[in-house]
Amino acid sequence: MDFKTMLQLPVLDTNEVLAIVQEIADIERKEERPRMPKVAISTHSDTASGFFVNYNAEKKVVLLCDIYDRDAQFQYIEVHSISSISLSNINKHAYLLSNGNIPFTPDADDIPTVLQLKKDIKNLELEIKDALDKEISIVYVHDGTPEDLDKFYASKVVPLLKETLSKIATDHLAKAAFTEAISTINFCLGSENNLIRDKEVVTVTIDTSKGLRSFIKAKQLQDQIEKFL
Repeated sequence: MDFKTMLQLPVLDTNEVLAIVQEIADIERKEERPRMPKVAISTHSDTASGFFVNYNAEKKVVLLCDIYDRDAQFQYIEVHSISSISLSNINKHAYLLSNGNIPFTPDADDIPTVLQLKKDIKNLELEIKDALDKEISIVYVHDGTPEDLDKFYASKVVPLLKETLSKIATDHLAKAAFTEAISTINFCLGSENNLIRDKEVVTVTIDTSKGLRSFIKAKQLQDQIEKFL
């Protein structure tokens, strides 16, 4: 992020910041090499720092962790005692702090080629066939050649579908109903999360209007698919 871009960031209260940092942590923890946010928290009487792991809004507690010489350290901080929060190691997610003022731009290394995307979808089909004992066609529906941002989002839909269908496969009744009713899953990108069933085809529209923040969750997607069965 450059200085001019940084000037577009709005003022957020600490509860808003914690909720956004939780989103960042949830994104990163799914990566092969997570880059968790580094956080320094000042309370009314002390300071704490470490890698952000979790924030529980109901318990109003933040968990920070760190490791020194393979010795893990944990800090549990009550939210009501926080007076300020400093963040680092979040450069690629800083757009989440901007209320939409800063557009999301994925790193070049995170953008798959069309060929790689096809391979990932094919591998998913093979994994789902093993889990469901049935071949399910998975199709990315798009117009023309996808833009880089669309390819990035499509690459994130693949693990979402994998998680969703794997959960269905572990439920005997849901698995039986799904394999009997569905043969194809189409997915596309749009401005709202939506599912439509036409005979044996389910078309899933994934909301990208707010980036990954607006993606439907795997449990929600599972519940909506099962309503069709």
